[in-house]
Amino acid sequence: MRFCELLSKAGLEHNRSRFIVKKIFSEESVVIRRDPSKTQFVARLNDFYFQFQRIGNNYNQIVKVINMHFTNIAIPHQIAALGQRTRELKVLSIEILNLAKQAAEWLRI
Repeated sequence: MRFCELLSKAGLEHNRSRFIVKKIFSEESVVIRRDPSKTQFVARLNDFYFQFQRIGNNYNQIVKVINMHFTNIAIPHQIAALGQRTRELKVLSIEILNLAKQAAEWLRI
């Protein structure tokens, strides 16, 4: 039971052999405690970032299609609509950056 308790405190429940080697050779065992709410917040922020990255990829594909399939008269209207969506994405990207800064400050606590 004491072994399991030491193993748990060291955070090496899934790597017993590494724990034993550290104890035999008197290496320090570092205990890392994870806050589940912070981990979940970072995971959601990463998901949000990857979604934003996918939108950028779609944006590039849309520009290529506009250039290939629309006439010279229709292109300015399509580009204007795309410009409006770009401004919306810019606002969203600023929000993402602010959340990332808040997360960095929050995680240092």
